[in-house]
Amino acid sequence: MYQKNTKISITIKGDGSEIFDYSLPLPHYYTRNGDTYTISYTINGFFTTNKGIAYLNDILARFTLSMKVVSTQITNSEEDDGIELCCFQGLKSVVRHKDYERVDVGQDNIFWAIKLYTEDLIRESGEGNEVAYSLIESFAFARFVDRAKDKSTLKAKCRSVWNWYNNKGWTIPNRKGLGMSRQEGAKKAREKRMADTKRKILSIVTGMFKDDYKSKNGTWNVSKIAKDSGTSRNSVMKYLKEME
Repeated sequence: MYQKNTKISITIKGDGSEIFDYSLPLPHYYTRNGDTYTISYTINGFFTTNKGIAYLNDILARFTLSMKVVSTQITNSEEDDGIELCCFQGLKSVVRHKDYERVDVGQDNIFWAIKLYTEDLIRESGEGNEVAYSLIESFAFARFVDRAKDKSTLKAKCRSVWNWYNNKGWTIPNRKGLGMSRQEGAKKAREKRMADTKRKILSIVTGMFKDDYKSKNGTWNVSKIAKDSGTSRNSVMKYLKEME
């Protein structure tokens, strides 16, 4: 797949300033599409060896950790004047997190990029909530070199990460490598959902337009509150009773 010159194309969500934030060389190609833009570089060198492929994948991983990367693409290039991969050393490095419990994958940078992305998903959804495996796999296949002979290996990395956090109850270990149990994680997730539900309801019944949710006799319109807050009637009645 890899010839003497190889072109890498990265689509990024941003305003273009990221190129200068990380002291990147000016791209050979640049185009914008809404809130994303695509940059391309022609890279010198052969990438047919395992070491060369790993080096190229490391650069793609660095882009992914440094910026909001939407997709990456690797193609052959007919350009003669390329640059060296060392020009991208200003990007963030995929470093091993010493405090995480070890998974036997050595110093696999792509694995750690997938792992760190999974932790971002856990934080977004709340610890204790299961993350869909498809999100992790889509991330990996959209951002790293997609070679047919490596599809099973890439899937194995994704499955390894998913299984590890599933066994941890979808919690992120603390600095000492100690995570909550599955039961503790589930309890924390329930408490968070209850707090969010209560906040939504109280924001309506104490807000500027609270009178719009009362009937003519002054009682609360439970159905309307539930609909506009995205909660259930039982939850509305529960927190209205607590408020009283």
